[in-house]
Amino acid sequence: MQRPELITRIVDKKTVLYNIRESRLEYMFHRKHISEAQYISGSRYRRLCEISQLGSGISNMQPRIDGYHDAMISRVGALSELVKISQEIGPEAVHLLKFYCWENYSILELSNLLHISKKKISYRVQEALSRLAIYFGYIKIRNTIKGIGAKNHKV
Repeated sequence: MQRPELITRIVDKKTVLYNIRESRLEYMFHRKHISEAQYISGSRYRRLCEISQLGSGISNMQPRIDGYHDAMISRVGALSELVKISQEIGPEAVHLLKFYCWENYSILELSNLLHISKKKISYRVQEALSRLAIYFGYIKIRNTIKGIGAKNHKV
């Protein structure tokens, strides 16, 4: 187990210690390897995965999808959102996001698992998080000459 790296955060006007090594997203955001939009979209993706995997044991404290109060409806809503994300950003990016955001694999572990260099895996994870941020609307889409930064729409 890695040693904890504690920072202070203010939550509800109280200062608390927070371990940034609990989540790979939190660690990369703290080290400024990913932007805030990428961090928020990765956290949102992880939350959708959590809701889709939980059964009827979702407590009343959990946020609801589409404002419904039934756990099964929340689960179906999360699953349908994950399907839309998969169709929009592509299967390779979703595969990396599942490993990185949901299963909390490190860049080194992904590199060894997929037999790709650490630099390439890091770039691909950042690219997948950027696509996810574009999907959720945290990054604005601009028209460019090469079409970079635009959503891929099927005609």
